[in-house]
Amino acid sequence: MEKLLATHLTELSTRYAKAMGVSLATLSERAAGDWRFFKQVADGSLNFRIRSYDRAMAWFSDNWPADAEWPSDVPRPQPSDKQGDASC
Repeated sequence: MEKLLATHLTELSTRYAKAMGVSLATLSERAAGDWRFFKQVADGSLNFRIRSYDRAMAWFSDNWPADAEWPSDVPRPQPSDKQGDASC
């Protein structure tokens, strides 16, 4: 299961960084509070907790660029009422 969840995070982080024109390190800092988070998830060197996954998924859902398509193979959480800063 962790491998599937890591795939979701990697796909979202890659698409988001590209759509917003930011580095993966910048996105990681803003979305997860650790500039290495998405790199380590992608290369398999980080065993993350489900709470970290849920937080990152909620952040992506709340901050997803309107002009970017959410990947159809990644379940999207319902965006919260309190939107974050998508300008990263």
